[in-house]
Amino acid sequence: MEELNSVLHTFYHNIVEASRAVCRDSIAFGMTQVIMPLLEKVGELDTRFKCASPMPNEAYFQGMKTSCVNEFELTVILTHLVTVKAFEDVGCQDSNLACYGHVIPHQAPHPLGDILVDSGPAQGLVSAHKVRQIFAQLVNQAASVLPCVAASIEVLYKEPYTVVKIFRGQDLLLFELVPAFPFPNEWPNSAAAWPEETSDWLSQNEAKVARDLGFYAQVLPCPSALGDPSLFRISFSTSEKFLLRATVPEGNNTHAASSSFPNPTSGLATSRKASERILRMLRESDKDDFYPVNSYHIKTVLLRECQRWPDLAAWSQEKLGERFLELLRDLILALDNQDLPHFFVRDCNLLRCYAPELLASAASRLRAIYQDIVVSPSSSIRLQC
Repeated sequence: MEELNSVLHTFYHNIVEASRAVCRDSIAFGMTQVIMPLLEKVGELDTRFKCASPMPNEAYFQGMKTSCVNEFELTVILTHLVTVKAFEDVGCQDSNLACYGHVIPHQAPHPLGDILVDSGPAQGLVSAHKVRQIFAQLVNQAASVLPCVAASIEVLYKEPYTVVKIFRGQDLLLFELVPAFPFPNEWPNSAAAWPEETSDWLSQNEAKVARDLGFYAQVLPCPSALGDPSLFRISFSTSEKFLLRATVPEGNNTHAASSSFPNPTSGLATSRKASERILRMLRESDKDDFYPVNSYHIKTVLLRECQRWPDLAAWSQEKLGERFLELLRDLILALDNQDLPHFFVRDCNLLRCYAPELLASAASRLRAIYQDIVVSPSSSIRLQC
């Protein structure tokens, strides 16, 4: 395990941190120079579509994109479109629709007719399909009238995303925008049983904070009901970010919180996300072998590992090898069992829409990667810097 720890630490510093720095720079440039000016112009063109600052997101259902170093999915929070609304969690009645629901409009200071379902059993509900189409049209219009920005841009609608291509010198950055309605201080009925247990990692108070952060209803289609325009996907991204925040044990200096692996003399300061970041980097460099695994699958397994190992000492830098192997092993087991329950919504199997043979094949390939790393970490081609 010492050899694996050493190799993973080197890989983390030389590869993972370097990639994260590039991503941070790309996001900062894209957001400040292009995305925010675009969204401000959208709000001027149609005040209904004024929004809060977008936030990075991760897609996780079949058919959704998975992240890579130059692609970013941003959730655009629509704060003005429907001022008073309710959410109907349809997953409680049909597990095939778990993590999806309807947005019911109650009050708005402007007409909503063009964003509502106009016929059928969902008549009068907000149409996710119409919202994303109108939003895409507005972004395209905004791009055509926006004063010169710091880079060349191109906007296209690639269902279900509004895609903004940013040409920065020789680099191409892709920002995929997903409008969403916020539901702060609310919690979907299908997640009512969460958490099933508390621990040092997830105390009752932290669970309350996570629930109070609420959720978002994203205008993304349901793979099990692609013909239903009224379905919105539930996102717990803010709660997930809170639960996986960096933690420093009592008595450590504050500088340690800024790094997943500070100087060894700083003690147990660590991030539970280190093993996940390494595995996501391996997936990014070898997508064919990992397919159809995406970043949200890995994050979900990580959240369950945090439940299993609530003591922060279990995530110290000396334990990186153990946590990494367990993360990869449990991902393989999920593929073998064709079952990966959503962390908040137990009835939502994140692998439910994938063919069994596809999952079995992925499990076999990842098992070979696991063995390659365990047998000889230093010579594994996947961990070379």
